[in-house]
Amino acid sequence: MESFLSKLPNLQIRDKIRVDDTVDQLHHFVTVYLFASFALMIGLKEYAGTPLDCWVTLANFKHFQDHVNSYCWTHRLYRYPDKHNLSKVPYELDSDGGPQNTTLLHNSETVGQINFYRWITVIFLVQALLFKLPNLVWNICNEYSGTQIEKMVTMIADSSFDSKEKKATTFSSVAEYLETWLKINRKPFWFMKNRVTQQSKKILRYWMICLGANTRNYLSTMYLVIKAAFLLNVVLQFIMLTAFLDFNYWHYGAKALEIYHKTRSTQDRTHFPRVALCHFQVRGSGHWIQCLLTINMLLEKLLIVEWFWLMVLLCITIYSLFNWLARILRTGQSVKFIVKYLSVFNDDGTLPQDGKRTVLTFVRDYLGNDGVFMLRILALNTNDVVMSELICSVWKRYIDYNNTSSGKEDPEKAPEPSCDITMDDVELKPLTSNDKLNDELHIQ
Repeated sequence: MESFLSKLPNLQIRDKIRVDDTVDQLHHFVTVYLFASFALMIGLKEYAGTPLDCWVTLANFKHFQDHVNSYCWTHRLYRYPDKHNLSKVPYELDSDGGPQNTTLLHNSETVGQINFYRWITVIFLVQALLFKLPNLVWNICNEYSGTQIEKMVTMIADSSFDSKEKKATTFSSVAEYLETWLKINRKPFWFMKNRVTQQSKKILRYWMICLGANTRNYLSTMYLVIKAAFLLNVVLQFIMLTAFLDFNYWHYGAKALEIYHKTRSTQDRTHFPRVALCHFQVRGSGHWIQCLLTINMLLEKLLIVEWFWLMVLLCITIYSLFNWLARILRTGQSVKFIVKYLSVFNDDGTLPQDGKRTVLTFVRDYLGNDGVFMLRILALNTNDVVMSELICSVWKRYIDYNNTSSGKEDPEKAPEPSCDITMDDVELKPLTSNDKLNDELHIQ
């Protein structure tokens, strides 16, 4: 027992290495566990407890209490106001003599069948699966792209306290891998496999951001698609629960607050009745039995919590989606991200003659959206000091390659590239074709 308790502080519920942001983890981690716990609570109440308790008044049925409870749980139950008599009903009846359809009476009371409670455990499990599904797709896309984020983060973390020379070697290796990944994984597999005409490339480049030739946007665009899928999934939850519960779930939280304001209670007897009627038949003779739906007392609270949680997710997911759209699609945001880490260093060095525009070219033509996105994901797993050293290593490799491929300087005589860059050194204006890197970078 002591051995087990000693291991609890080191127990990891999820991987420490992240390939998405906090909002995504609220969807595929926190919400999944939340709905799984809801399903567990309802499941225990349903299968290990007493979800309903029927009031058996006839002497012949006293010994069949459990059977009556099971029968009524698996058969039709009806909402029925106490003031209405079964023989005087203003609506159509079904074969059992109960109201056939859900009907709203003049006094705002509702009558009709209750069907949702039998399947609520399954619904919670389906909701948990739907929140996990976009993350599974994202992991497949991430694995397919060959990013190896886990390996890079592990290498960087293990070298934190190494010597300066060994640390420089590690960061150089990571920067080299990132450079190779940018050269190879710049478009989807089917695009690389099939030849397309030059005109088709132009169309794809300008109209299909994720499939454009040499745009390096595949991974970043897929991430935006997954973000949109998380947002769509939240909307789908409201639609699904509205259809399942047979009332407008979009307004349920506001309705619950209104009920609490009037009665100082959260009991919603209209949507979650405490008492229902069951038509029990024995050898051709039918009897109406009153049942207490104790499960609705718990279910009502869980669905109130879910409504507020889904509303919070809806708001922060909309903000997160637009925030990442700005980060990925606006070059200025990417440049600020890179300069933030390059400006940490104050090494003396000389920039190339076009130094004011080198950072902009570095972001647009060397890293691309996928390269900057990869660095942002790595930044989620490390601290600013480590990221500064890594981005500096990538920057130096770019400067060396740019000098060598352009033939401006002899690599052996060229000064050591500097990482001392600020936003004052960056001129954010459109690049011309002459400012692009050598085509050799795109075809290697």
